[in-house]
Amino acid sequence: MKQKKEKYILSSRHHFFTGNIFIIAAVSIFFILLFTVLFILKQNNFFLPSLSSIYKDWNKGDYLSCYEKTSRILEHRPLDGAVLAMHGFSAYYIYTGQINVTDEQNYLNTAVTSLRKAWYRVVEEEKPEIAYVLGKTYYQKGFYYADLALKYLYYARNSGADYPDIPEFCGLSLVLLEEYEDAVEFFTEALANKPSDLLLYTLADTYAKIPDYMKAKQYFTETLRITQDDLLKLKCHNAMGGIFLSEKLYPEAEAEFKSIIEKDPDSADAYFGLGLIQESQGDIVKARAQWRKALKLNPSHAGAREKLSS
Repeated sequence: MKQKKEKYILSSRHHFFTGNIFIIAAVSIFFILLFTVLFILKQNNFFLPSLSSIYKDWNKGDYLSCYEKTSRILEHRPLDGAVLAMHGFSAYYIYTGQINVTDEQNYLNTAVTSLRKAWYRVVEEEKPEIAYVLGKTYYQKGFYYADLALKYLYYARNSGADYPDIPEFCGLSLVLLEEYEDAVEFFTEALANKPSDLLLYTLADTYAKIPDYMKAKQYFTETLRITQDDLLKLKCHNAMGGIFLSEKLYPEAEAEFKSIIEKDPDSADAYFGLGLIQESQGDIVKARAQWRKALKLNPSHAGAREKLSS
């Protein structure tokens, strides 16, 4: 009877350990299968953001989210044309809201690189939109890229891209290249598409650079009539003062510069202009006094520095 009881005890232990081994084996197999499935899904980019989620963020104006999501996808699919395009688009629009100069340039360079890559990896129908943003991006990079800005903006325009600011950016790019008469045509078109005080001012300033002083004064006067922007008003008065000075209409020029000082006593440009009038009238002592005031207000004023060093 005792022997039978011991045998029963041993048998129970055997079943206990055997049952646990099966459980452990089953759990191990489960986790192995789970990790295998997760690995396969990861290798097949299952966990990457979808394009639909990127477009949804884009429509909401969440460009930073678009940028971050496309960055993740490009780590796995660096030659995906649609993703490259969205990455470039979002980089450009993030750039437009930046304050830090270093961040600005990083986003701008990323936009150029991504859009140039996307250009060769999308269908023809998608190129006008890429050309539109790429042209604006090149314009933001300055004088040495103005020809490329025009190349892509013209492509977008000639392909039927319907963006009202294309003429404005064409005009701005032409100004960088000092092709002022062609720029005037684009600014006039832009003004017809979407009138604004800033566009009026830009058109006036471009006429002044041609120089076509009559039309320049006409558009500066119109800008002063419609704008509520105090800074833009001061810029118009300063430009008008410069035109009158070029035309040797000294009382009119003096009135413009003094009107600036009444509203902004710290305007270095206005004092510099008064100095130019007095120089033109042969009073160098008073002219230098005005330039010293300008330099005191703005130690980096190039015109005042040049005059006082001569």
